[in-house]
Amino acid sequence: MKRVVMYTSERCGLCERARWVLERVGASWEEVLVGDDHPYRLRTPVIEVDGKVVAEGEIDRAMVAAALKRS
Repeated sequence: MKRVVMYTSERCGLCERARWVLERVGASWEEVLVGDDHPYRLRTPVIEVDGKVVAEGEIDRAMVAAALKRS
């Protein structure tokens, strides 16, 4: 099973869309709220699959689905 993590921040306008995408591709994920000093802060949402960034900002459903299917 792949480990999916979505990094979010407060007042993240794109995070709801990212959650919707993750739900539609059937992913289970962990959500991590990042602070102002985190490297991903200005890039949220950021989605990692098995420790690799697969999408950020405007989340593309096809890209996330493809990342989940890769071995």
